[in-house]
Amino acid sequence: MTAKELETFRSLLKLLRGRLRGDVEQLQEEAFSGSEAGNEHRSSNHLAELGSDAWDLEFSLQLVESDQSVLEEIAHALEKIDSGTFGLCETCVENGRSSTKAKIAKARLQAIPYARNCIDCERLKEDGR
Repeated sequence: MTAKELETFRSLLKLLRGRLRGDVEQLQEEAFSGSEAGNEHRSSNHLAELGSDAWDLEFSLQLVESDQSVLEEIAHALEKIDSGTFGLCETCVENGRSSTKAKIAKARLQAIPYARNCIDCERLKEDGR
């Protein structure tokens, strides 16, 4: 991969990281705002409203967890750019394939710039093999 392509992916990853960080902050703020005693939004005595509030909180926290997981993957991808291993399938490399056969397709990286594996290895992983 050329230096220009690596810089393009670095910029894309940083842009995505910034957007996700903002999303996480907003979701956390919304999830935890009003959880203090005395706030009318979270202090309803109606069971349906309490259930709805609990569901909203759980959903927001699941989104935060998912976004934080993606942020970790982005950090890993940025480390791979710095170490010169970005674009190589981790599973192929672990299995001893040459670096020319272990490349992740650019189209996959454009869709998921923090992808760790090529499509074939990811399919095998998802199938539990």
